[in-house]
Amino acid sequence: MDEQVSDGSPQEIPGVLHLDMDAFFASVEVRENPRLAGLPVVVGGTGARGVVAAASYPARTRGIRSAMPMATARRLAPDLIIVPPRGDLYREVSAQVMTILHDVVADVEQISVDEAFLDVRGARRLFGEPEQIAALLRRRIREELDLPSSVGGSVSRPVAKIASARAKPDGQLIIPADRTADFLAPLPVGAISGIGPKAQTALERLGVHRIGQLRDIPPATLARALGPRAPEIRALADGNDRTGLGRRTKDRSLGTERTWDEDLTDPDEVRRRITVMADDVARQLRRGGFVTRTVVLKLRAPDGTTRTRSSTLDQPTSSGERLREQVVALWEREHSSLPRIRLAGVRAAHLETADGRAQQSELSERPAGWQDLESAMDRAIERFGAGSLGRGSTLDGAPRTPGRAGPQSPESAPGGDPSALRFP
Repeated sequence: MDEQVSDGSPQEIPGVLHLDMDAFFASVEVRENPRLAGLPVVVGGTGARGVVAAASYPARTRGIRSAMPMATARRLAPDLIIVPPRGDLYREVSAQVMTILHDVVADVEQISVDEAFLDVRGARRLFGEPEQIAALLRRRIREELDLPSSVGGSVSRPVAKIASARAKPDGQLIIPADRTADFLAPLPVGAISGIGPKAQTALERLGVHRIGQLRDIPPATLARALGPRAPEIRALADGNDRTGLGRRTKDRSLGTERTWDEDLTDPDEVRRRITVMADDVARQLRRGGFVTRTVVLKLRAPDGTTRTRSSTLDQPTSSGERLREQVVALWEREHSSLPRIRLAGVRAAHLETADGRAQQSELSERPAGWQDLESAMDRAIERFGAGSLGRGSTLDGAPRTPGRAGPQSPESAPGGDPSALRFP
């Protein structure tokens, strides 16, 4: 679904749903250990630099949020229960959730490990109106997986996501087309994805705190505050946005990053770790049906100095080997001036939907063997878990040679690294 042309009449179907799993990682852990139910549970690292990957709702009532330093979370809740992340388990459950969605709806766009957009207009004949479809999906996820989820619905993708956030926890909220502007008007401008602290400050200088107030600002003034996104944000506030599935693929990215308790000082070790990350990002691309032309390497030193370097490929790819080549080359240019690394990350940006042209272009540039090998690895990892195999250059005892990665420690295996997932 690209765009839906409409006059905004009440008959217009709010056929875009956003389904979001509630506190996904924490909910899975509570399901696996029911004794944790009702307790302040977080999933994350326990080291000095550990962060919260997910927090149960009892933990959230204490002010604990995702991405919060674990030391801060402990101060807020001395009785906090910290559970180490289990990436393989979360991926397995995520696949089960997406299978349920695809059972009911043909047009599903997964945007992270725990959320997806759905165009349910084509499913109405079999399953009823959007409200009924949302209830069906949530009921099946609860009955089959014993997990809570929330759903928002609208004629607009951004509004559906806002609605799902308002439905949490374990609820649903479907906004009729003719009620969209009224629903948005009292909400804070920060509820709109893409309006961050800097934009909020600029709007506050104009006296704008609520979405409804955006409608009273002259277009030129709004453009100075919000930049090129001003027209689409104004359309959203007016209730006229009709963005559907698949409209923002090129603006999206997939990636993974990791902060270590001890700084990395061995260039070969950094090279090995970013190799593991590149393979993980490539699997995310293939799982989502995407290819990328832009690979980004992020590096952070202990003093907070952060460098982000990117490389643009001639042809779109979802190959871990191609991504590895690019990030290793970027690292080789930077490591002499970064003797200690606290954080590293790999990201694929400017995504494109994989199609026959992209795949044929990739095959014409490189031997098909890499694609066959990586497809086989995907199948093996899907069956046996992310820690079941990897490149020989990332296994214990592998030689360390220029351009190659060294031995792999358990903590850096993709399945054991929570940052290898798209956190909620």
